[in-house]
Amino acid sequence: MHERQKWIAQWRAQNALPAPQVSAALRLAGIPPSRQEWRLWIERLLLWLGVAALLAGLIFFVAANWSGMARFGKFALVELIIIASLAVYVLTAHRRYGNAALLAASLALGAWLALIGQTYQTGANTYELFLVWALLMIPWALVARLPALWVLWLTLLHVAYVFFVQESDLPRRYPSWEREFGVVILFDVGALALWEWLAANGRAWMRGRWVPRLLALAAGSVATVLAIYLVIAYRQAKAEYLVLYFLVLAGFYVVYRDKVRDLFMLAGGAFSLIVVTTTAFGRALFEGVRGGAGSFFLLGLFSMLAAAGAAWWLLQVARSWKNEPLVDARAEGSP
Repeated sequence: MHERQKWIAQWRAQNALPAPQVSAALRLAGIPPSRQEWRLWIERLLLWLGVAALLAGLIFFVAANWSGMARFGKFALVELIIIASLAVYVLTAHRRYGNAALLAASLALGAWLALIGQTYQTGANTYELFLVWALLMIPWALVARLPALWVLWLTLLHVAYVFFVQESDLPRRYPSWEREFGVVILFDVGALALWEWLAANGRAWMRGRWVPRLLALAAGSVATVLAIYLVIAYRQAKAEYLVLYFLVLAGFYVVYRDKVRDLFMLAGGAFSLIVVTTTAFGRALFEGVRGGAGSFFLLGLFSMLAAAGAAWWLLQVARSWKNEPLVDARAEGSP
């Protein structure tokens, strides 16, 4: 729907669409949404909420009756959920219901693995549980082609890595939390680049913007936190990680300024840069002046000017897009 709004706005700016016909064009494009579209959206919302409620009920039921249930009863209950979900996916003709069932099976798979570890006390590390969970999910994710399932898979890899850092001997022998943050940034940026490349090369189910934006938010948040630490503790920090931060920002600008055209990505990058530069300016200011009301005033003024400059730049970018031919039009997707 967002793309249809952009097309109509572009046609109006080019005088290809007369002003009296804009309202009719918006109605034909489904803006605002029709009753049927609202009904479809509500059905999707209730479907995913129902899946979440079913799985939450399963977890709470097992937890509340843990001591009273026999071992095989616990396994039978979780395995029944998995088998029933897979049967719904195979037998249903409605793809949306099938995808929801497969997502439920994937989440129940994690509960099944946790149940195995809790019942038999296998002694495995926590990160191994999440890593095995992610590996077992790969065939289902490939078959379903469901963005939400791939987001779950990526989340499991993140959690597995976090527990690996906490439990493995390797990080203890070579302590460097900057390196751990750098690994997360590179992983998220690589996943984002691969997703964008596949979406641009014919994978229609990957053209929704919420997954790339979520990956960019994850990578950008970690990169921003890392850059703030490097600015505050610059004497003990390693400069190459600050270079990594600026490389990520530059990559976002190059890709999302002209190739993919996503204002959300540019706004996120601008916000990150404002936070980091404000931190650097505040450090230099308070070290040189040793605090005081004037320092707070200058820091606040700098923040306001930086935010105003970023807003002005984003507005200019949005206006330039309206006056240029639309190269990469993508439909908005949903999980």
